[in-house]
Amino acid sequence: MKRRIFVALNLSDALKNEILDWRKQIKMEKDLIRWLKPQNLHITLLPPWYVESIDETTELLESNKNWVRPIKIHFDQIEFGPTLNYPRLIWAKGQSPSQILELKNKLEKILNQEPEKRDYLLHLTVARFRPENFKNFSIKKLGTEISWKDQIESFSLLESHLSPKGASYEVLLQIPLI
Repeated sequence: MKRRIFVALNLSDALKNEILDWRKQIKMEKDLIRWLKPQNLHITLLPPWYVESIDETTELLESNKNWVRPIKIHFDQIEFGPTLNYPRLIWAKGQSPSQILELKNKLEKILNQEPEKRDYLLHLTVARFRPENFKNFSIKKLGTEISWKDQIESFSLLESHLSPKGASYEVLLQIPLI
């Protein structure tokens, strides 16, 4: 059976707590939104792909792990996404530091992944909802300025387990940035 894996940047507990504090302040229809659990919050670096076995992928990551330093990130906006015409999530956005783009490019080469056609957008999904429910939201525009900062100390190879209640993620390998 094929496994759905991807590479993500790990967030600090401090940033996860800041996100939880923001969630408590927002007044939205809680029954229409699926907030991501703190352990599932991450920044996707390489989108999901399927493999028969994770052994080759973990070996490639393990043998190429000592070349990236910790990365400072900053999210400055939280809004509905991915577009205003078809909203289906709430996400935080920020400028992509060059170190993230370098890491992404190196990992694509190491793991033989096709680069995405679109430019990389630093974003962090905090909630998902069904697009048809958006019309029932009392808030139609977030556009909230935030200042969420973090230092990325590691990235992980994750396996995505999909279910009707949403995705959950299993950490298969964690690589520290040194």
